[in-house]
Amino acid sequence: MRLEELDTPAAWVDLDVMERNIERMGSYCKKHGLALRPHIKTHKVPELAWRQLDSGAVGITSAKVTEAEVMASAGLDDILIAYPVWGEHKWRRLAGLAGRAAIAIATDSVEHADALAAGLGEAAKKIYLLVEVDVGSGRTGLPIDRSLSGRLARIAEAGIPVKGMMIYPGYIKEIEQDSIKRLGDRISSAVSEYEKSGLSLSVVSGGSTPTAFYSHLLPGVTEIRPGTYIFNDCNYVRIGAATWDDCALKVRCRVVSTSVAAGAIIDGGSKAFSDAAAIHASGFGRLVQCPEVSCEKMNEEHGYLNLEGSGFSPRAGEMVDVIPNHVCTTVNMHHVLHGVRNGEVEEIWNVAAQGKIH
Repeated sequence: MRLEELDTPAAWVDLDVMERNIERMGSYCKKHGLALRPHIKTHKVPELAWRQLDSGAVGITSAKVTEAEVMASAGLDDILIAYPVWGEHKWRRLAGLAGRAAIAIATDSVEHADALAAGLGEAAKKIYLLVEVDVGSGRTGLPIDRSLSGRLARIAEAGIPVKGMMIYPGYIKEIEQDSIKRLGDRISSAVSEYEKSGLSLSVVSGGSTPTAFYSHLLPGVTEIRPGTYIFNDCNYVRIGAATWDDCALKVRCRVVSTSVAAGAIIDGGSKAFSDAAAIHASGFGRLVQCPEVSCEKMNEEHGYLNLEGSGFSPRAGEMVDVIPNHVCTTVNMHHVLHGVRNGEVEEIWNVAAQGKIH
């Protein structure tokens, strides 16, 4: 099947670009002695997780128990759920999952550790914890202060083995030497407080695609959890974490109307792209065929192209490709992804963890 034969809107992946992205991250981690544990929330496809493992990853990261279940069913057996798992429904599923794979869970409170241990019962002995500390994102994580060592010791008393700690430097969107140094200083402070707790520290798990290739400069970090790097997107290009040539995923759409002057309507709207905002820009994506065209607006089923001053005049029925602002939420809108090389659809992947929000 040729790319132009796909029904639209269709999410497709340039295999050459994706494979280059995977290889680059794997090679970087091997060079610097870092364990790679990619976050699968970007692609949600077990076959792609296996490709990441084949390129050197030691395991995977997921956000939700249901995502982890999908991956475990595909044979992936080393999974970090980088999110505090709360609730009896989730604990029951987690207990079953713990018998099928090596599972780590993020925690950031004594209350969570106690509740998790009680909810899992005997299964609590089959998992381990990574304690998250807040290095500046202000989302989750214990504060890095003199209380940290005591809180760590108290979390360990819940009865689930504590193997180390994790960080998420999601607040760093544009890399500067000072921002990396400050991040390194915070990690060093956290490690120092951790060591005071008397717990063994075998894992310091870092994260985020923007900071990934600077991880060797962060003292103590043993593994990283980037996710978006496999595809990249408009927002990651705009913050300097990727180039346009690194963007592997596009959404192919069809122009369905050119009746309004200086405009065109495509058959992909927020239900195909999500309505993720642009960073340092306006609009909802980048038109590959003419980047000067603004993808200025999206309804649920319609995308609005502003052609004014661009010199681009597509005909009704013509195909175009759009790089989304945020690839993770875009993928979650689609049942399948199409792997394309030289215009030929070589592979079709079910987005097996689509909609897995629990």
